Amino acid sequence: MADLKEVFPILQDDSTSAGASPIARVEGDASAAKNGLIAFSFKDSTGDVILPQLSAGGGVPVSVAADKLCLKSPAGELAAGSATIALVTGAEITLTVDKVYEHVSFVVSSRRDSLFQIIWLDDATPTILAEVIVGPGQFTVCESLPCMKFTAGSTGTQKLQLKAKNFEAQSSLRGTLMVEEYV
Repeated sequence: MADLKEVFPILQDDSTSAGASPIARVEGDASAAKNGLIAFSFKDSTGDVILPQLSAGGGVPVSVAADKLCLKSPAGELAAGSATIALVTGAEITLTVDKVYEHVSFVVSSRRDSLFQIIWLDDATPTILAEVIVGPGQFTVCESLPCMKFTAGSTGTQKLQLKAKNFEAQSSLRGTLMVEEYV
């Protein structure tokens, strides 16, 4: 009989310090009570080595967001138009104190040259988040600000508002304002 090549015991049992050789396995073989090598690519929250738990379909389950979102979306119209910046009637969102908001989006339109402002009102302090001008050639603008994220203040009135004005001739100012709130 031919001489068999010796296998070095490259695995060690932590409790006995005895050496053991890994046994070759192919996909689908049972792993219970078998010696083998595991790559340390997965750790739990305490730093212990773990193997990934697969879903019933054999995939690695992935959670993309622990928080749930609530979409807020009012629409409104400033029917007579305005020569000074004014709230587009109905296009205002009351924010919840200390909540996180992101992905501000809006659709605005007017048949005349007009300015629209998206304003965060934090305890009577307005902050202009975005401005849009519409006019001939582009009476409607639809925009999303995916990188915009802010936390509503802890005190006072918290609102997201759509304000608008006509530059010259007056025309209706219409808009829809949208934002995602983490609940």
